[in-house]
Amino acid sequence: MDGEWHSVLPDGRDVEVRREGQDWIVTCGYSQARSENLDVALAKAIRAEIGLDGDTRAVDYPTWLRHVADKLASDR
Repeated sequence: MDGEWHSVLPDGRDVEVRREGQDWIVTCGYSQARSENLDVALAKAIRAEIGLDGDTRAVDYPTWLRHVADKLASDR
């Protein structure tokens, strides 16, 4: 994957993923996370953003995260 990738979480929040060296940088709302593992960066950014507004809507984030990580990894 080169450049940036944009998507929307199942609950409508915007997500941006980009690669910087060996790290993945994920921005979700006002939260950002960095990790060498895409699924870790996604989970951290989403968890931090949900924690900011206390949203408790039931969304299957693990399945969404795995789908995104698999798709982006296959695009590389």
